Amino acid sequence: MIPDTPGAKDLLDTAAADLKAEILPHVPDDRKLTVLMAIAAIQTSVREMDFLPRLEDQQQAALAQFVDNDIQPEGRAQALCDLIREGKYDSGAAARALHDALMRDVRARTAISNPKYLSAAEADWSNRP
Repeated sequence: MIPDTPGAKDLLDTAAADLKAEILPHVPDDRKLTVLMAIAAIQTSVREMDFLPRLEDQQQAALAQFVDNDIQPEGRAQALCDLIREGKYDSGAAARALHDALMRDVRARTAISNPKYLSAAEADWSNRP
């Protein structure tokens, strides 16, 4: 199938840019937050379009490291929760590996939902002794 152009991502990018450049400067101060929230929602949607499928693949690959591979992919998160409740990941190398995988997932999700926060937080983390 030949893709339609501009696509949804392009249209959303244009809408966010136009709201910011053309509309926001003319909005009364007491209403700007609403427009800024709309811009942020559009930008988050665009990032989700770009990264969510890859993130889901990465999450499934990570889950496969920690649960029995005979478990169907849709049941792996629940299986991991059960193993955590049973204490399997309370300490040792397995706990560290799980922690690292969860932190990678949190960083990836934060990069989608709030990349400015992630940049600031990582700068703060790198300045700590």
